[in-house]
Amino acid sequence: MTTFHQVTLVCPHCKAKLSAYELMSYTIYKSTRYPDGKVETKPWQNTDKDIAICPECHKTFWRSDAIVDSEALPDEDLPSVGDVYDLPFRMQDDSKEQLIHFYNNLLKEGFANTIDKKIYLRLRIWWGINDFKRYRKPLLKELLKAKTFKRAKFILKNRKESNKQFANFKALFKENLRKLIAIYKPEHDGDQRLLEEMRRQLKNR
Repeated sequence: MTTFHQVTLVCPHCKAKLSAYELMSYTIYKSTRYPDGKVETKPWQNTDKDIAICPECHKTFWRSDAIVDSEALPDEDLPSVGDVYDLPFRMQDDSKEQLIHFYNNLLKEGFANTIDKKIYLRLRIWWGINDFKRYRKPLLKELLKAKTFKRAKFILKNRKESNKQFANFKALFKENLRKLIAIYKPEHDGDQRLLEEMRRQLKNR
């Protein structure tokens, strides 16, 4: 069962009052955790709500930095706060690339003012670049399953395109991992394994 709690936020830029929902409970039927730490669940769960977008001034802010008006009763007439899935480019063909640049630009602009926030952004840059290869099955296996020459040609074209997209981010991939490794401090075995994966992928790229 999924339950939410409605809260009122105040945009730190324009002071507009915004409506937001905090997830209280959630039933997960299946989850997949990848070596780089990215987790996907069924049903899908939005895990990118830490960065908020004000629908009034269109500026970006951290939810944790927003003033929560705890005394006011939830107002359903308030505009809803947005997140990265509401950015204008999310409906475009190159949305994956633009989202990587979005996170990288936030780092350049000093948007992350704590180590934890820098790690948050750098993890998502890492995951975003890895997504170009994340869901691929072995090429031979895919080709053997192709029932037509047209399908096989389509698979090869997609593979070539994803390799090209990954290669375009190679410099950022390495720079981001180097800086992530420098600030990432493991606290338990899971964190240590993730740090080792960072080093492995940096070395192999």
